[in-house]
Amino acid sequence: MSQRMFRSYQGLLLSGLFIFFVVKAVNGQLTWYINSRFVPLTIVGMIFLGILAQTIFTENRRSRLHETEHPDHHHEHDHAPSAVNLWVMLIPILIGVLIPARPLDSSAFATKGFNTSAPLISSDSSASIFETESQARNVLDWLKLFSFQDDVTPFIGEEASVIGFVYFDDQLASDQFYVSRFVVSCCAADGFAVAMPARWDDAATLRQDAWVLVTGNIESVTIKGQRVPMIVAETVQPVDAPDQPYLFP
Repeated sequence: MSQRMFRSYQGLLLSGLFIFFVVKAVNGQLTWYINSRFVPLTIVGMIFLGILAQTIFTENRRSRLHETEHPDHHHEHDHAPSAVNLWVMLIPILIGVLIPARPLDSSAFATKGFNTSAPLISSDSSASIFETESQARNVLDWLKLFSFQDDVTPFIGEEASVIGFVYFDDQLASDQFYVSRFVVSCCAADGFAVAMPARWDDAATLRQDAWVLVTGNIESVTIKGQRVPMIVAETVQPVDAPDQPYLFP
């Protein structure tokens, strides 16, 4: 393979990566892979990919024009690096195209497990929760409160309204289920699940992984030796998965 052909393929692969990331950004799926705070940096990287691809095509065009004008200067022995390098560049494109994009769900519990507390989250990040209306707190907020407060009595009986996907666990009673979300610090690879138990008489009618809005009052229960908040549900309503399915600490 000649150097010019190698560079052409290299430019095409870089263009493919650029288009892939642009499509994910336009579809709002970038945050299915990374924490939202890294989106600006990713966009900068996308721009550089586009510029690099365009630079390669421009240089190849100049090289071709130069060979046309100066055929005696063309060296057939000018070979490119191994084509293995191109296959390495192709792998992330194939993975992105062939594997459908979808947020993490309960199928990842088998490998990642889940937490009913917030042990991996700094207690400093819970300061603003006290200023938040109880019904505005999400699953992670409630777990933070019960993890970092010695006295949770003030929270007992408060109204809660949380969105998450349903997860059934054999250790729960038949009228109980977990309202679950994944927390992503950097990217989906480091995501871990947090789950808040809920009690509802019609829990058996729910479907695993179905997204629901659970409203009710908070009570304290002990699961696996840990004190955790439980929602005594008054209503459980099916909802669409949120545009941003992950929570960010």
